Amino acid sequence: MKKNPRILCGIAIMSMLPLVANAAGTYYNGSMYQNPQNRYTNNTTTTNGGGFYNNYGAGRGYGQNTQNAQAMQNMGTRKTTVQTVKKTTTKTSNDSKKQGFYLNADLTHEFASWNFDMKTAGSKLHYDNLRWNALDGELAYYFAGSTPVQVKVGGKYGMQFGDSPMIDDDITSGGMWIVYSDGSFEGTPAVSIGKSNGGKEYGFNAALGLTDFFGNDRIKFTPSIGYRYFKYQLETKDNAGAMVQVVDIDEVAVNCFNYNGEIQCGPYVGFFDGGGNFTGYANQWAQNPSTGLLPVPDGSSYFDLGSTYYYEQPGTSHKYETEWAGPYIALDMEYIIDNDNLVSAGLEFGLPTYKSTGNQPYRFDWAHPKSVEDEGGFGDAWHLGLNAMWSTSVSDSIMLSVGMTYDYYSVKGADATTYLNEAYYQDMLTYYEDLYINGGATTEDIEQMNYLQGLKSNGWSMKSTGEIESIYKSMGIRIGLNVKF
Repeated sequence: MKKNPRILCGIAIMSMLPLVANAAGTYYNGSMYQNPQNRYTNNTTTTNGGGFYNNYGAGRGYGQNTQNAQAMQNMGTRKTTVQTVKKTTTKTSNDSKKQGFYLNADLTHEFASWNFDMKTAGSKLHYDNLRWNALDGELAYYFAGSTPVQVKVGGKYGMQFGDSPMIDDDITSGGMWIVYSDGSFEGTPAVSIGKSNGGKEYGFNAALGLTDFFGNDRIKFTPSIGYRYFKYQLETKDNAGAMVQVVDIDEVAVNCFNYNGEIQCGPYVGFFDGGGNFTGYANQWAQNPSTGLLPVPDGSSYFDLGSTYYYEQPGTSHKYETEWAGPYIALDMEYIIDNDNLVSAGLEFGLPTYKSTGNQPYRFDWAHPKSVEDEGGFGDAWHLGLNAMWSTSVSDSIMLSVGMTYDYYSVKGADATTYLNEAYYQDMLTYYEDLYINGGATTEDIEQMNYLQGLKSNGWSMKSTGEIESIYKSMGIRIGLNVKF
């Protein structure tokens, strides 16, 4: 009894085979389908006298051959149609061009550093381990035509993330030194370390390009020219440092000592009589070995410790605003992986101008709010930008992208201008001019007076040509959306 259902099922399947065969014919080509009544009528009137089942099952008569020939012809016709449609579809896909508006919006986390060095002054200022969170937006419009053109306009706004160290190094390259006519000199090597936070960055760019100007079906290249503006603001607080006065009189270092090749400089102590005349010096190397006391020159009334001290600056000690702006050329590439994924990359080279303005509020001898200004003209600076992105479709008009960016800005030979506190230096100039008028000025006093008069004629500013070397570099991790309108 259990075998009966299997037997019945087998009989049902065998009885369905002719219908399945004709159903298959219907699927491939509608002209192969014939109504059973029509087939019966036609077969009963064929010259070979065979019926439909006879033609289907055993015969190779005229009727069957005619039907097979017609089927083969129809199959050939359909194959040609399918191939033509497939070829046309592929061509349409490959020939498609970007048209209309596209919007890219990205969130980038950047790691950066900025430093500038002063050659003559021997000062190095470094902002290390900067981190930014930035929003980028770019609107593009693709024109249709035989030579497609694209226009892109973008903007950027970023905020400094966390705290970053700042180092103001006036020791590594020698620090500030004053050299007198008799060969004597004095300097104040110093170093300080502060904390930077709350900075901001801004960017703007506009470009004109030739969309997919060369390449093939999978990889396409777009050249473009444009203009880029990039600015960042950095501020330092909680700065602390130390300074040492180093003095050489008559070509003898008075407060430095060479100990087995190591140079050590103790505190400078200069002595003066009641008339302000120098009477001698003393330091830890000249102390009495038995008592540990410093000898005091005869006739001394008071002493001067020079500029040897430790300092703390809890407020804003450094504030800089730096701009890089100028033209660039770029080459962008797109590699199409499949209908939903692509990889893009870009290379940019620019020749921006450079300008950096700084304020150091604790410098009482400098002007405020603009203490220093560095400028580099066209050709003094250059910029290299790189980017790589992977994008995947979220919908027909939205793609998700993930990638990296790299930027390197550099300038050499920029000019440096320091703006001085007029009130402070005018008082100093008046002092030396009074000495000169009263006949009490020394050769050194006259040199100081002439130097200060030169500063006054320059609007109380000092300019050094080719003084600055500045480098800014960053690497970012980017995630964003590309939207087609």
